[in-house]
Amino acid sequence: MVNSHEPNDPTGEANPGDHRASRSKVLKGAHAAFNHEFSAIPCTLRDVSATGARVIFEGGWFVPDRFTLHVDIDGYKIECERVWQKGSECGVRFVGEKIITGKARQQVLTPEPPSDNIATVTAPAPIFRDQARPLAPKRPQLGGFGRRTR
Repeated sequence: MVNSHEPNDPTGEANPGDHRASRSKVLKGAHAAFNHEFSAIPCTLRDVSATGARVIFEGGWFVPDRFTLHVDIDGYKIECERVWQKGSECGVRFVGEKIITGKARQQVLTPEPPSDNIATVTAPAPIFRDQARPLAPKRPQLGGFGRRTR
């Protein structure tokens, strides 16, 4: 069953009487595959739980009711069913088993080394066209549309 509205609490925090699984906030690139996995739409995972996820689709893509979510960084895919949609965001329920597709990669963010003196940063030198080769002379522009006759 697909609802056209978002659940009462879009943050995913547990409310009294709410039976949803607790969600973990994430920011992972993924893609939704459909049409027997011959078509795919890029997306971003924002919240994930054991039973579902909140997914953002950029660019106004049409999101099918059922699709396979591929999360390459974690090395798995899982069959999903769209439960709600609001704009480019949608909530999905996992309806299949998690299938391992490859080795999970470690996401590492390395900070830039601190600079002693920020004022010494210079812009790169501009790149100019090779001076040894002269430019071809420009042809005069003729106005009008259609074929040119001489």
